[in-house]
Amino acid sequence: MRAAIGAVCLLWATAASGHEASYLVRATVAPVGVSANGYVQAVVTADDGAIEVRVATTFGPIGASGAYGSLPRPTGERPPQGFELPRLLRRSLSPDLDAWEAATRILEWSAAQLSIDEQDQMPQDAASVLSRGRGRCSGVANATTALLLAAGFEAVTVSGLLVTGEGAIPHRWVACRLPGAGWVHTDPTLGLWTVTTSHVAFADTVAGPFEVKVLGRAGDPIAALPRRSGRPVRPNVGSELVCRVVRAGGEATAVAVLSGGDGETHRVVLAPEGRFSALLPGRWRL
Repeated sequence: MRAAIGAVCLLWATAASGHEASYLVRATVAPVGVSANGYVQAVVTADDGAIEVRVATTFGPIGASGAYGSLPRPTGERPPQGFELPRLLRRSLSPDLDAWEAATRILEWSAAQLSIDEQDQMPQDAASVLSRGRGRCSGVANATTALLLAAGFEAVTVSGLLVTGEGAIPHRWVACRLPGAGWVHTDPTLGLWTVTTSHVAFADTVAGPFEVKVLGRAGDPIAALPRRSGRPVRPNVGSELVCRVVRAGGEATAVAVLSGGDGETHRVVLAPEGRFSALLPGRWRL
C-alpha cells in the first residue's frame, strides 16, 4: 500500500523559537526575576555572593487581544504632570484599532521621531527628550513609556545591563502591558516588541561598579523577524500551516518536518492531518 504526500515545498513561515543565556553577575544593585511574555529571567544567588542570571526569550506571536477603545483604566504609573500625546500621534489612535496595533503605532512614532545619542548630556526626562528629539537610551525609554502611559496603556521603564561583545553596559528599555498578553518588553534601540538574551534586568539603575561573566549564550536571530517600517517586529498574530497525507483510500500516517536556515526543526505527525501553529514570516522548507 502506498501513500502519497507532498514532496518538497517552500513557504514563508517560521515557527516560534526560544533562546537562552546565562551570566554570573556581581553588582551593587541586584538583578531581578522577570516573567513576561517572551522574556523570562531567573536569578540564583551563589555561595560567594555572586548571582547567576538565566535569561530566556522567544520571538513567537504576542497574542494580545481586545480593542484600544476598551482598554481598562490604568492602575499603576501615570504620565508626567502635564504630559500629552503629540497631536498627530493622538489622531492616529482610533478606538476601533486593536490594542496591539495602537501600542505598536506609539512605538513606531517613538522610533521615527527620537534619535539615540549616548553623548547627550541634557536632561533625560520624557518632555525634554521629546522636545529636542533625541536622548540617551534612558531618555528614549522614558519618553516611550510616557507616550504609552498618556495613551492609556500600563507601562514602565526597565533598568539593567546590555551584554555586548565588548562587555556589559548600563541600559534601559520599556515594558508595556497588553490585554490578553500580559507584560511585553521592548527595546526602542532595537526594534518593536523585541528584547534579547543580552538584556539583563535589575531592580534599579546600575550606577555602581559591576562585573558580568558570560557562562553561555547563543545568538538571538533578530534578523529572522519580519519588519515593519524597516524595523524588526515581533508580531501579534501568527499563521497556521496544515499538512495532510493524500492517498487513494484507507488510513495513512506520516511525519512532516519543517526546517529553517538557523537550524530549527519542527515535526508533526500527519494522521492523516497535522498542524504547525504560531508561525512567523521567514523562509522554511517542508
